[in-house]
Amino acid sequence: MDSKLLLGAAAGIVIAVGGMAVAQRYSASSAADAEASDRAAEAARDAESYADVRRVSPVMEQVRTPRKDCEQVTVNKRLPERDGNVGGTLLGAVVGGALGNQVGRGDGRKAATVAGAVAGGVVGHEMDKNHRGGRVVASTETRCREVTDVSDRVVGYDVTYNYKGRDYTTRMDYDPGERIRVEPTVQPVGESAR
Repeated sequence: MDSKLLLGAAAGIVIAVGGMAVAQRYSASSAADAEASDRAAEAARDAESYADVRRVSPVMEQVRTPRKDCEQVTVNKRLPERDGNVGGTLLGAVVGGALGNQVGRGDGRKAATVAGAVAGGVVGHEMDKNHRGGRVVASTETRCREVTDVSDRVVGYDVTYNYKGRDYTTRMDYDPGERIRVEPTVQPVGESAR
């Protein structure tokens, strides 16, 4: 009986070891297949989550920047008379007094001299006010004016892309290039969506 027991135990061990080898082979094969299948599904999902970009249009905005535009200019100025415009008054009074003295006779000569001096002083003062005397000198002045610079600035990009045969448009902060990553969403379709 011992030999039958031994023979049965040996056969059982051989069958068990063989079964384990077959199971391990199928187990490793199906794990590798499952991993390859997962990778293929992920690659398919990645391929579907990108869309081809059809057109990119920059969105422009005008920016207005005010600033001062200053320049140095040469200006000619006439200096005032040294005597402060009293020379004409004095000269007019002297000439008017001399003429009044020539016109008057006797006691009237003093009155004519005074009247001539007063009238000559007034005429001389008026002429002195209209006189543009004094030396002309050139000086430099700063003249400023407000100007507005206008420039264009890109504030975004209107991107048209094709996903699963349909065109979509979105605005982005940057130019995405030839492909754009999209996030598929599920939405109800038809009458039951209300």
